[in-house]
Formats: sequence, C-alpha cells, structure tokens
Amino acid sequence: MARKKTILIVDDHPLVREGLKSIINANDALEVIGEAANARSARKMIKELKPDLVLLDLDLPDKSGLELSREIRIFSSPTRIMIISIHSKIDYIVQAFQAGATGYMTKESATERLLQGIERVLNGEYFMDGAVSHTVVEKLMQTPKKQTKIADAVMRP
Repeated sequence: MARKKTILIVDDHPLVREGLKSIINANDALEVIGEAANARSARKMIKELKPDLVLLDLDLPDKSGLELSREIRIFSSPTRIMIISIHSKIDYIVQAFQAGATGYMTKESATERLLQGIERVLNGEYFMDGAVSHTVVEKLMQTPKKQTKIADAVMRP
C-alpha cells in the first residue's frame, strides 16, 4: 500500500479546520497530520512534521498567508501549498501564485473540487478552482496583446 500523503491545515477558524479535516480524512490516500490557527504555529509544525501539502488561509491573525507561503518556499521547498480563501479577486490569486502557492480555491467550492485540487497539487500540477479560473481568464483576455513576431522569440547563436 502506498504511503498516505500528509496535509497540514492552517486556518484561524476551528469550524473550517474541522470541516476540511473531515473531508480529507475520508479519503484513504490522504491524512491530516496537524492543524494550526496562526503562522507561528504553522511554521513550527511544518518544520517538525514536513507535510506533503499545506492548505493555507490568506487571513491569519499574526501574518498574512502570502508572507507565510513565501517563508515555506524557503525553509520547506518540497512542501506544496494550496490556498483556500474567501477572496476571489484576481489580485489575491496572482499574489498567491507569486508567493509560491500551486493551488487556489475559494471556501465556497464543492467538496469534490477540494479533493481534485489536492490531488493535482500533490502531483506537481497547478490548480485553480473553476470559481476563480473564469475570473483569471477574463482578466487575461483584457490584457493587451504584445506585438511579438515568432522570429523574435527564436534564440540566435
């Protein structure tokens, strides 16, 4: 039997942590190995437990999830990060990926999307829930096209 993938949940709301834990632990391939309500506790637990994945809220009482995400990239680079937030604005999403997250979903997402996102992030893929991906694509479509010729992109010796 394959080793279960380990997950640390970081959210300051106990009810959210309990809900995520129930959903995740119902999956035989996943195991929640810890919970943290703030960045300080999360840092300590990540260093000790070395989880495969951190489910991270952006709004923590002692530090933003974005700052914590950047720190995790430095002291625990193999650990994957998936943001789970109430924020669906593109600025938050872009900043989360720039800070080192490889997944982003809103707390309104369906249970099966959470499990799908976890699986994809653990497999080294990027994941954006449909609720936010539509917003991101719309924003990208509004960005002016860069006038670049294919020949300009070819490297020359």
